[in-house]
Amino acid sequence: MDIVRLVEVKILSVMEVITRVLEGGTDYLDFERQLKKELDGLGCELLQIVLESLDQKLKTSEDRKRNWTVVRSNDHKEVLTPFGLVAYERTNYRHKKNKRYAYLLDEKIGLSPHVRVGANLKGELLQASAGMSYEGATVHVSRHNSELKVSKQTVAACVKEFKANRFPAVKEKRCVRVLYLEADEDHVKVKGHRGVQARLVYVHEGVEGGPRRRLKNVKYFTTVSKDAESFWLEICDYIEAHYDLESLEKIYLSGDGGSWIRVGQEYIPGVTFNLDKFHLSKSILTATAHAPELKKLIYRGIWTLNKPAVLNHLYEALSRAEEYPRQKRVRDTIRYIDRNWDGIESGVKHPHVGCSAEGHVSHVLAARLSSRPMAWSLQGAENMAAMRAVKANGESVSGHYLATCSTSFPIVELKEEARQELKRIQKRLLGRENLNNVPLYLGANSFTRKALKGLNDHLVI
Repeated sequence: MDIVRLVEVKILSVMEVITRVLEGGTDYLDFERQLKKELDGLGCELLQIVLESLDQKLKTSEDRKRNWTVVRSNDHKEVLTPFGLVAYERTNYRHKKNKRYAYLLDEKIGLSPHVRVGANLKGELLQASAGMSYEGATVHVSRHNSELKVSKQTVAACVKEFKANRFPAVKEKRCVRVLYLEADEDHVKVKGHRGVQARLVYVHEGVEGGPRRRLKNVKYFTTVSKDAESFWLEICDYIEAHYDLESLEKIYLSGDGGSWIRVGQEYIPGVTFNLDKFHLSKSILTATAHAPELKKLIYRGIWTLNKPAVLNHLYEALSRAEEYPRQKRVRDTIRYIDRNWDGIESGVKHPHVGCSAEGHVSHVLAARLSSRPMAWSLQGAENMAAMRAVKANGESVSGHYLATCSTSFPIVELKEEARQELKRIQKRLLGRENLNNVPLYLGANSFTRKALKGLNDHLVI
């Protein structure tokens, strides 16, 4: 079988490279480069042989002959893999009944027509692009192999293909007394749309101590294009699937009081809404900039839960405002506090409940979506937000993508032939009766010769 013979030849080639570095013929850094080149070349050649062997298997298959007829043989195809560019020949078929044309090999390995970049390389590009620009991602992936350099438009197309897996089922639900939900949004520039929000909600079980405090068992959810109802239903499904609802005594929802956040109260039974103190302070500061002595009085009214006093002080600030823009800011604050007084009251009664959503939005979404001048398509923004959430959850972006790539790769068909060929190689290459047939045994006494002899003595492949 060609696969095992190729490996045999490549092993000898690699051993020669090792010999040169051990005997001082080359330096270590050059050895690393040569070894990487040899192994990448081996990967490409192995993939070519495997693909062409599978194509031949399909061609001789009785099942294939019953349904498909051969149209052309040896059609050329090139695809980029993590090893480099792999070129192989495959057969084109036509279905006997529906007259559909297809390359059955490409369908079995998950390659659609005209695709030039393989799924594993796409996964690497997606993993890189979740943390850097499209151009930076392709430069990063191709830093050790120039063949892997693709255009940034190709990376953008990969991002539009991404789809995150639904959260996996758990064997045992978690039992906690209190659950915390925090929500906020980032404002993203989307071509052809105005006022697009990248929404972020994360569920956690509280804050863990230590030198750097962190959220316990946090799970992030994002969306750009989903409506609020669908988004909250997804979060409800997660809570129901991962937590024992009977053990839950309290659920807190914290946020800035946006309408889409308040929708969560309708879908999560018994939830208590807390208004984010950061946004409340920002609103009060804006309204009292021209009358700073009123700010202290407003906070005193909040701490004593005296809503009429708070509103009276704000109306006094409004009466002192002369310019229209300042009057508008005070009116906005009055409406904001009046509409979210239940959240303010809950925050006073439950001071231990905090909200760090602003910082999480900055790190999870804004760092990639809006912190630099850039514009997105709606699908691109949706998928990039999902990729950032996957990364924030400590999961692999590449793994999520590959899990959605369906293939029926019949590598098992070659298993028996490979096993027989390995037995032949073992007997010929490492058999005690044929030591003199191995070229490296014929040279001077060296580290490589001793290593091979040790392998043979222990009958290790």
